[in-house]
Amino acid sequence: MYKFYTKHHCRRVGLQTAILGIALLLPLCALANFRVMPDDCVTLPDGPKAHLQAMSEFQQAVPADYWARPGRLLSLIEQLESLRADGLEPANYYLDTLIQMQEFLHTWGVVLPCDAELASFSFLSALSDLQGGRATSLDQDTIWYSPLLGNRLRAEALTTLALNQASTPAEAFALARPTLPLYVNLRTAYQQALAHFPARWPQVPAGAVLELGDRSPRVDALRERLAAEDYLPEGNASAEQPQPFDETLQGALKQFQRRHYLEPDGKLGPQTLAQLNISPSRRLRQIKTNLERLRWLAADMEPNLLLVDIAAARIQYYRAGDIIWSGRAQVGQPLRETPRLKSLITHVTVNPTWTIPTSIFLQDQLPRIQRNPSYLAQRNIRIFNRQGEELGEADVDWNDPRGILLRQDAGPGNALGKVVIRFSNPFAVYLHDTPSSGLFDTSNRFYSSGCVRVENALDLTAKLFEHEHSNRWQEVQALRASGETRNVHLPRSVPVLLAYWTAEADDQGKLYFRPDTYQTDDRLLAELSQVSATTSHAIQ
Repeated sequence: MYKFYTKHHCRRVGLQTAILGIALLLPLCALANFRVMPDDCVTLPDGPKAHLQAMSEFQQAVPADYWARPGRLLSLIEQLESLRADGLEPANYYLDTLIQMQEFLHTWGVVLPCDAELASFSFLSALSDLQGGRATSLDQDTIWYSPLLGNRLRAEALTTLALNQASTPAEAFALARPTLPLYVNLRTAYQQALAHFPARWPQVPAGAVLELGDRSPRVDALRERLAAEDYLPEGNASAEQPQPFDETLQGALKQFQRRHYLEPDGKLGPQTLAQLNISPSRRLRQIKTNLERLRWLAADMEPNLLLVDIAAARIQYYRAGDIIWSGRAQVGQPLRETPRLKSLITHVTVNPTWTIPTSIFLQDQLPRIQRNPSYLAQRNIRIFNRQGEELGEADVDWNDPRGILLRQDAGPGNALGKVVIRFSNPFAVYLHDTPSSGLFDTSNRFYSSGCVRVENALDLTAKLFEHEHSNRWQEVQALRASGETRNVHLPRSVPVLLAYWTAEADDQGKLYFRPDTYQTDDRLLAELSQVSATTSHAIQ
């Protein structure tokens, strides 16, 4: 663990030196040679290996007076204060101590070695958190990464970032801050929200579903609530006589529903009511939490990438930084979450069979089999023992089925559809086609057991196989026609990222909120708050 001398103790040593008259005109720089006991040092938590390595390299590379040079420490303080707009807490980077250090520098013209090390630690910590996320910097598990992606330590990049712009911390912070449009837009919207969100919205009382033509005090409350967030002009909310639920109000409510990923039916039902009554302070916390998530996303984005946006149940395929394909998805139910991960798509399975996982067999399939003797035959599902021998239905005790597996034959009714897109991961998840195409037309597409169902999966597969020197897509098409089940490898592996975030903004500053289906917003915010408390305790 790093230990740094506290400024107050260093200052105390200097004053005692002066009082004792050891050297009445002792140069202040000589104070740097005074040593103090470890108990008087600031103790900082251990960081990730990349961070600690970068700290060591930075300390060796910069001159001893790095933080004493004109304007540099003040620039660091200003940049730390600017982190509020990124949803990061400046106090996590010893801001108060650095301000006192600046006062000491202004008075005495020197930054002591203990303070210089603290400033460097603060500088690198902030750059790392801004560039890749605070939770990631502190080695919290945010996402699973395939070993095929290689070493992900960012020490060299972090040191280069800090040193290449050594003339001013402002330049280093500008380079560290993500340029991903999703992040830039949400950061801008967060600044606007901090400035303009009220302490509270008008609340809409609970009650029966409201729709076009209804007239009640709750309609007036709904109109007032939508006007408070600029979905309606203020004048529409302050009529002297109660107004009916008219088409103007319906249109405003539909706009609200679309921006909150709700079914835009223009009716005030329970889900819409719940979103309307979320407080401004909670929305600010949600934006702050998702700025952290988008820092992770920015660090993991690549020019060529298949991105699965879990919370919105949608997919985007980037090539050379441009979206060349996008489509809707179905993702894991709340109790069977689609995991957050990054891996490499290496191959696809054409005309797949489906070996039913044990958990799905016991929870979903077994009760249906027990109720319907024809269930397996209707779905072309066959039974095998552990030796791979096929069994008949009569060979199995369905009240206590052990030592068997179920496999669905390839074909039109197969749960995996026509193709499976595969990548290594420990969760046994993949992207696949599905016969349940009607579910793509719903707004809340959390239906699967963890895998990602893809609308128009063959179209996406064709894009993955696009390569100027490859004819493997023709091979896939021939296999599709033959009905044969076979794996076909991509000409080049494609990175795939499964990510989750619940707030974003467009380039006009309009905010969009998704329901936190996996209930992770509060948990992540609590983890980050705990990190803040740990850091705060370390400097007491």
